Amino acid sequence: MSRKAKISFLIVVWSIVAIQIYVNYQEKMKEPSGAVTAFSVIEDRMVEETICGYGCFGTMEIAESTKKKMLENLAYKLGITDGYRFSNGSGDDFQKMLLTKEGKHAVTTIQIISMQSSGTEPEQYIVTEIKAREKAENAFSLYHKLKRVYKEIGVEAQVSLEMEIEQDGNCITEETGSLAEEIFKIVKAKKVDSIKKDDIFTIYGYTKLEDSYLDLNDKKVNIQIVMSYDETQDKTYVKIGVPMVNTSY
Repeated sequence: MSRKAKISFLIVVWSIVAIQIYVNYQEKMKEPSGAVTAFSVIEDRMVEETICGYGCFGTMEIAESTKKKMLENLAYKLGITDGYRFSNGSGDDFQKMLLTKEGKHAVTTIQIISMQSSGTEPEQYIVTEIKAREKAENAFSLYHKLKRVYKEIGVEAQVSLEMEIEQDGNCITEETGSLAEEIFKIVKAKKVDSIKKDDIFTIYGYTKLEDSYLDLNDKKVNIQIVMSYDETQDKTYVKIGVPMVNTSY
């Protein structure tokens, strides 16, 4: 298949699968989610949720107008039809085009990043970030929706959900009744490993409520809890990652 034909094929495919994604999404919403129900117990302590995804969809040259059309199609699949803006960025070995939508409850950024190597056509990546202040149910819906979007456009991607929680007092402990134990209990997770270093407590676990997972020392991991305590504020700051925490801590 020629380069032009491949790009045209991508545009057509990304457009027509919108109907199928919508149908699948409606069917999925009819199914109860144990993880959603579980996290709703602690959602009053949540500060922000971040859903991220990235994946490579090929090596090729793509015109700026084509990138815009692709970004608009992806935004449409996420329910974004207007009120967005485009911007561009570049570095020594990359160029990117961004579509940004600042909504009432979420800020969504979709990027096509072109990674250029000398003498070769650029590798094209789709990177998505949704920062929201939503209920747990809506955050999980966005997480699963983004996974389906990548899958149905034929891009193998890493997608993650991260939730930030604030809890009064110092909650960094593994004792019975601790915050970490409470979180693992409500998502039916089994502890896989834990590390305490430089006043940061990290726990890795696995729950059957989530189908994706990573391997950690030959063990399945799909939930990570990172906790740090601020003595001046007397607060414990918690990040819960599914399957992992991706932001700094």
